[in-house]
Amino acid sequence: MTMTTLSRRRLLEALPLGGVTLAASLTACASGGTGALGGGGGSGKVKELIVPTARTPWLDAYRRLAAAYEDVSGIRIVLREFPYDGLYTQQVNAIQSNALPFDVFQIDEAGLWNFFENEWVVPFGEIDEKFAVDDGILTYAGLPFWNSATKTSNSQGEVMGYPINGNMDLFVYRKDVYDELGLGVPTTWDEALHNAQAAKKSGKVQYGHVPRAQATQNGLSITYEFMPVFYSYGGSWFADEGKDWTPTINSDGGIAAATMFRDLALTGPEETMTIGQAEVISLMQGGRAMQTHAVAAAANQFLDPDKSQIAEVVGFQEVPAATPKGRSAPTSGTWSLCVPRGLAPERAEAALDYIKWVLSQDAQSMFMESGGIPTRRSVLDLGAENGEASPYLEPLARSMDDVRAPIRYSFGPAMASQTEKHLSRIAAGEVEPRRGMGELQDAVVRVVREAGFLS
Repeated sequence: MTMTTLSRRRLLEALPLGGVTLAASLTACASGGTGALGGGGGSGKVKELIVPTARTPWLDAYRRLAAAYEDVSGIRIVLREFPYDGLYTQQVNAIQSNALPFDVFQIDEAGLWNFFENEWVVPFGEIDEKFAVDDGILTYAGLPFWNSATKTSNSQGEVMGYPINGNMDLFVYRKDVYDELGLGVPTTWDEALHNAQAAKKSGKVQYGHVPRAQATQNGLSITYEFMPVFYSYGGSWFADEGKDWTPTINSDGGIAAATMFRDLALTGPEETMTIGQAEVISLMQGGRAMQTHAVAAAANQFLDPDKSQIAEVVGFQEVPAATPKGRSAPTSGTWSLCVPRGLAPERAEAALDYIKWVLSQDAQSMFMESGGIPTRRSVLDLGAENGEASPYLEPLARSMDDVRAPIRYSFGPAMASQTEKHLSRIAAGEVEPRRGMGELQDAVVRVVREAGFLS
């Protein structure tokens, strides 16, 4: 039996669940007329819910949740799995065709606001007039809320979805190489770059730092990895979101961040445009790279001794800041579970009950024990206290105080297509950072103007 398995069992024993107790608790959440977190009773007419999802590092944990819900509620959850790039398109096509093949939407942050502004999903309060936000749920810089007046996320808006898998980047490194080279765990990006360059020069590893630098057609790939650097250097996408939508991408801070990201990428594989999330994970698992910053959802793949050569020596820390006195800027990469507009009332109610159950204490504990990232504060804190089981949860919990919002705009998909293209060229060295950020600035001005946010 592996150390990882033993540690997770110890964590499970520490959680307020297990065996018969868990089953009984989950049954209480799923049955009756009040739903998992209060309000919105389920309907006996609904026997099956069709739920789309993406092939993500946390998919196995979500499969376990879906199976548990069926066991305790009698409602079968059919997970329809799509590639990350394809899930957004599938859901857009579904709502635009009025086919309603799905009972729940799982939406990445880059495309979420498009669903909100187009009213493709239903506010929870419209399904259940007694709905109230559960204050135990983490909100990731306002993720559940949509303020239609300002077209931004803030607590004055309506609740449109609940977060699942509270993802954000962590700094991931090989403790053995750090010890051999006498390196200190970096608190700034300059220190991270110095360590990456030293490691590559030493020959102890093939690569120093391997960021995800590949562009994607839908969603955020390189853009997501760039944002913790961008925000930490004081970068911002717009002058004053909700009031002044003038892009400010090519500020001094933005250019400094692009330069740092490019320099980090230069210590990794030469063909940066081929390095997606799977390649980052593989290079770290194989021990060929010393460090990266990557989504916390990938942590269990680094810790799995059956798949990873670094399972016993991998370390996790908050992403660095720009300066010694600066703040880390982890960026939310959290999915949202929403209810599609147009469902029959009983299906909408059943979908909302399912979503609320997924966010319940016991379901979130199961999700965490299975390798998912909990989006309930009490569960995340408990996991952080049991660091032996999941050592990435403690820095993740600390990161919550500094979490920043990613690209969350109704024009987000169009904007992301531009950030992906231009940032990947900068990372590859095809264009120098100042020029590349200027070109990106011009491209986003056009996007925002076409969307009607600039005259």
